[in-house]
Amino acid sequence: MLVRGTEERLKPNKDRLREFTDAELPRLQRDLYARVPVYPEFEQLTLSFSLERMREWLGPDHAVVRRLMGKESPDALATRLIAETELNDAAFRKRVWEGGKRAVDASRDPMIVLARSIDGEARAIRKQYEDEVEAPIASAAERIAAARFKAYGTHTYPDATFTPRLNYGIVQGWTENGSAVEPFTHLDRAFSRATGATPFKIPESWMRVRPQLDLNTPFCISTSNDIVGGNSGSPLIDVSGRLVGLMFDGNIHSIAGRYWFNPDNNRAIALHPAIIREALDKVYGAKQLLSELQAN
Repeated sequence: MLVRGTEERLKPNKDRLREFTDAELPRLQRDLYARVPVYPEFEQLTLSFSLERMREWLGPDHAVVRRLMGKESPDALATRLIAETELNDAAFRKRVWEGGKRAVDASRDPMIVLARSIDGEARAIRKQYEDEVEAPIASAAERIAAARFKAYGTHTYPDATFTPRLNYGIVQGWTENGSAVEPFTHLDRAFSRATGATPFKIPESWMRVRPQLDLNTPFCISTSNDIVGGNSGSPLIDVSGRLVGLMFDGNIHSIAGRYWFNPDNNRAIALHPAIIREALDKVYGAKQLLSELQAN
């Protein structure tokens, strides 16, 4: 952001990369100036991983790989860069940004040096991607949309208009490794799997009230609805229009649902209203909210 952004700001607005236009600069500056926590161990891990993948895909003899790494391993290089950089300091980032391209060119911060050294190649790859991938996809999307409109006219829902969508399905389990998976889970299942460690660690607020909880309370429902990411929070309604669940996830087989739907095992997952009531009442003590929900 610093290396590329300070250079892009020197260009007329219409000639800049889209993330550095005048309309985007306030958001970008907000992110640069934000005094948020930085976790060196995490940064070192992600940078090392990306460097390893670069060396794996380009090969150890690629010019960029040799220039960046020299005789250092990806892990050693990432460790050194993260340890020596000042980019974790919001005040430093602000000084460099306000100093413009001159400050970036003069900087000896190792992360800025690294970004400067590969920006030319990175820009070339980006332009190739925009010209050879994004542009044909956009052009094809226009032709497909025109063909669909010619075939279907106004008889299908338009996308991305924030208007309601309905998807039909039934409450249904599936078969996993030869065993039937029931379409309902219950609260006792969570406690029976609890180990005290992630991902099976139950919050202390739930553990404290365990004796008061009805462990037979329905928790999750699986349905055959064909939905994908972005539907979380949508209501699950029955044939009478009653709220009977809150969609929030899918089973492992639904990961491919963005591309195709397998009715045998692709399932959407909803939260049962009963567990919402149980939690609001006995775990969170949200009596007022619960009374409002039950009143409606």
